Amino acid sequence: MRGRGTEWNEPPPGALAAASAASDAVATWQWDIGTDILCGDDRMAALYGVDPARLRGGTPVPVLFDCIHPDDRGTVAARIRRAAEEGGSYVVPYRLLAPGGRIRWVLSCGRCAHDAAGRPTEGRGVVIDLTGAEAHPLERAAEHGLAVRRAVDDWHDPFLRRLADMLLMEIGRHLAANEVPRAPESRRTY
Repeated sequence: MRGRGTEWNEPPPGALAAASAASDAVATWQWDIGTDILCGDDRMAALYGVDPARLRGGTPVPVLFDCIHPDDRGTVAARIRRAAEEGGSYVVPYRLLAPGGRIRWVLSCGRCAHDAAGRPTEGRGVVIDLTGAEAHPLERAAEHGLAVRRAVDDWHDPFLRRLADMLLMEIGRHLAANEVPRAPESRRTY
């Protein structure tokens, strides 16, 4: 959906699929929910514009939320909070206020776990940089998957939400593992 004027309220078309081709497009993170401290790799530090050593050692989550575009913070916080409370996964696209005033589109995919008493304990996931990418064969599937997730959110059906998240999580796993299928014309036949 688009806002008034020309400002985007969703990632650029083809961004997810194209990001998968870039070896440096996927960042990884781990969140200690009890302390609200997140550790991330150097790629995540670069995306968020924070000190890599500090992020590797653990950064308070509010510091990272300050890097998210103000119009997207509420949606991101709600999705993550719901995943932590339910002990499930989430998938959410949003804009980052990157160093130098640039805006970067990212897709965060994560899963939160509970302890035996049912308390949220940790989250793990990936952040995929969607900015400045070219089209890829998974483009339509990823875009439709995000559209399905938004529609399911409007319908408020937890089962359908989990199914949509599972689809997007699988796409994210393949991207993180660098298992993106090649375009048909570049596939070898034996």
